[in-house]
Amino acid sequence: MTFSQVLIDTTGIDQLAEGMLGFSDDAQELLSESMMTTLFICGASSSSNGRCAYLLMEDGSRLWVPNSLTCWLVDASIITQTYESYDPADKLLIRVIASDGSSYIYRCGLDGWAASSFLSCLRHLSKEQLAEPIQITLTAKGRATFAAVAYKDGDSFKRVTIPNEQLGKKVSYDRALDVISYINGTSQTNEEASE
Repeated sequence: MTFSQVLIDTTGIDQLAEGMLGFSDDAQELLSESMMTTLFICGASSSSNGRCAYLLMEDGSRLWVPNSLTCWLVDASIITQTYESYDPADKLLIRVIASDGSSYIYRCGLDGWAASSFLSCLRHLSKEQLAEPIQITLTAKGRATFAAVAYKDGDSFKRVTIPNEQLGKKVSYDRALDVISYINGTSQTNEEASE
């Protein structure tokens, strides 16, 4: 049996239901999700030239990206990644849209310093600051990676200040859920403050 391609003229029938109310196009939603790119956060090494995040290419190689990104925060979530031979691990996902319109997801272990620094910075932003562009900067210190967040202040960015008593402390799972609720606008206290 041989394969032969048969061309069918579909001119004029591709968009018949476009604009009709009540229908959704799952293919469009899948396309937008597949266009998101995951930025894996890890410690910088000599092979990364000081960069702390990479994109995983189709051939399995790593493309190291710059440590600073100006973007809009979309949402945050926690997922549990399961493995065949290892215990499940919680991962923090921070979804952003870069100034050029590209979608990215920062991904790191929930129990690591990168996640704690992300969440500590983001919880100190007001709702107005979360709606504006932010600047995320990753910094490697030994094998750990820390995230710093700066918010829009006029024409420049101002780095979020974390109180001294919270420096050097990891964020607990319950506190992480509280911060994610605040970021996503789903917390009760957040809704009451906006009224």
